[in-house]
Amino acid sequence: MKKKKYNWPMVAVLILIPLIGIFGTATYVYLNGIIWQEPVIMFSGWWIAGMGITFGYHRLFAHRSFKAHPLVQFFAMLCGSAALQNTILKWSSDHRTHHNNLDTEEDPYSITKGFFHAHIGWILEDKPVEIKGVHDLEKNQIVMFQHKYYWAIGIGLSFVLPMIVGAFYGRPLGGLLWGGFLRVTLVHHFTFFINSLCHFVGKRPFEPESTARDAWWVAFFTFGEGFHNFHHKFQWDYRNGIRWYDFDPGKWAIKFLSFFKLTSDIRKVEEYIILKARFHGLKESVQLEYPKVPARVVSLYKEKVQEVQGQAKQVYEKWHEVEKEFKLMKIEGFKDKLQKATINQNRKMLKMEYASLLNGLSVILMSIKSGNYIQA
Repeated sequence: MKKKKYNWPMVAVLILIPLIGIFGTATYVYLNGIIWQEPVIMFSGWWIAGMGITFGYHRLFAHRSFKAHPLVQFFAMLCGSAALQNTILKWSSDHRTHHNNLDTEEDPYSITKGFFHAHIGWILEDKPVEIKGVHDLEKNQIVMFQHKYYWAIGIGLSFVLPMIVGAFYGRPLGGLLWGGFLRVTLVHHFTFFINSLCHFVGKRPFEPESTARDAWWVAFFTFGEGFHNFHHKFQWDYRNGIRWYDFDPGKWAIKFLSFFKLTSDIRKVEEYIILKARFHGLKESVQLEYPKVPARVVSLYKEKVQEVQGQAKQVYEKWHEVEKEFKLMKIEGFKDKLQKATINQNRKMLKMEYASLLNGLSVILMSIKSGNYIQA
């Protein structure tokens, strides 16, 4: 087995930043106490940089899940630069490669190589810098401006700016420690958890055999990025959390800015397609359990799954036709409110029918997992 080589300057930097951030800040607090401005500068900086990654680097640039006004793009670039996670070009190149080659040797941060590798080890490796699959971004003047001046922008926003802010209230070192080193440490490792923790713990409702998982609680530390199994299934959707109550400030910001025409062409998976994916995910989960089922009843389970699948296919086809009809009417204009209400009522009924079939499949899965097998 070939021994890994490490980029020792990078190793030193990624060790020193958290050491100074945690122990340096703790020592500073012990000697000088805390004033309210310092936690504020740390949390606000964490929020700004974190949103720069999820809103800008991830959803706007890497996945092109929406379009944004140049001013929004520029601001997102600045915010993302403050996270100190490399340029938009390099970040997007790595991320697109990850999606296209999930869990393979070509995946730059594959969880199959271990939790540490997926979290931070891949960054520490000494390997040639490779940027590919981002020709669209190379045409973006804002992206290329950042690529040219990245270190000046990133270091300026990450360390120089918080020190200047700290100087305004008479504690430049406090500003540097709280708003610089400690804040960068938090941004780094909570973002890294998306590559490691979100491929390690959680549920897999859409792709049971994928390592990507949904962990709602991780979303609170990653600005909505915890719903990772859904994201890997529908990477181009502007949302990560698809339910209205899912914590996902990235999707809220994108939608809010659309009211002012600052974001547009927002890409969103239609509900009936999501439910279909959920159904197939459940079906795969059932099929993965077949080896545990006694031979005397396994054929019965297969028949029931086949029956539910046939019913689901019929409902899906009806729903698909309803959506086609709705889009056509939307283009041509609705004749009256009754026509639109009828379409929405049909949608609601089909959703309930599909949800009932999902529940039936869930019952089958639970009966297998619990060992309470159905009888002929």
